[in-house]
Amino acid sequence: MLRVEPEIVQNYVATGQVQLVFWHVLDHGQSALAHQSAECAGQQNPLAFWRMHDTLFARQGELWNLENATLVALAQELGLDGGAMQSCLVDATIADKIARMDQQRKDAGIRLRPSFDVNGQIIQGAIPYESFAQLFDRLLP
Repeated sequence: MLRVEPEIVQNYVATGQVQLVFWHVLDHGQSALAHQSAECAGQQNPLAFWRMHDTLFARQGELWNLENATLVALAQELGLDGGAMQSCLVDATIADKIARMDQQRKDAGIRLRPSFDVNGQIIQGAIPYESFAQLFDRLLP
């Protein structure tokens, strides 16, 4: 997705034809905390969700022993309020939201990453931009 996302955003999301939505996938003990930090960043600034998401993905090799302090420091690197991040990371409502989203994903039968739901059509696995463009063009009015 990272290779094709910029073109999808430029050609379909920015024009208002497609909405890009992220669903949390919990796959190991530390992933819940990482997902929570992205949600917390998004509470401070909606675009910060994506900045935190991208930073976590790019630096995932550094994050195996993830702790709140590490995420607070990352948030501060991104210009976010560290105190607000710390408070949010212990907020059970955020953790519950992530767990509910992960369960909804499982209930929908989505097991592989990446997976895409395009108007109810589930596409599993990475596909080239041209395939997305053909699908969008066929489904869009």
